[in-house]
Amino acid sequence: MDIRTYLERIGYDKPVRLDVESLFGLHRTHLLTVPFENLDIHLGLPIQLSADALWNKIVIHRRGGFCYELNGMFAWLLKQIGFEVIYLNGRVYNSEGKRGQDFDHLALLVRIPSAGQFWLADVGFGDSFFRAIAFRC
Repeated sequence: MDIRTYLERIGYDKPVRLDVESLFGLHRTHLLTVPFENLDIHLGLPIQLSADALWNKIVIHRRGGFCYELNGMFAWLLKQIGFEVIYLNGRVYNSEGKRGQDFDHLALLVRIPSAGQFWLADVGFGDSFFRAIAFRC
């Protein structure tokens, strides 16, 4: 991954450090610049979750994606910076208040190795929280 190109794609121009301020800034900037979209699903196009496919779609072609694509790409960035990332299985409640199926959504649990604090990050749900949320295990 070319971190500089990724940061240019999302319009992040602050110093990147392995700290909570950078995590908050990257989360907010990514959420506001890379749209949630699931056009490929509706068009019947194959979903490819490899690093190269995500890079080409989101960075090179400047498209958005759905949770597995957006959070997958964001996780890759965070890992390159040095954050620890754990993938979380999410279930989304439907309009009737019932939980959706397993693996219906991907979210991220992020840890700054030197701090020990965990954060819930999610740039793949569309209109969501703007910064990572403190998470207690």
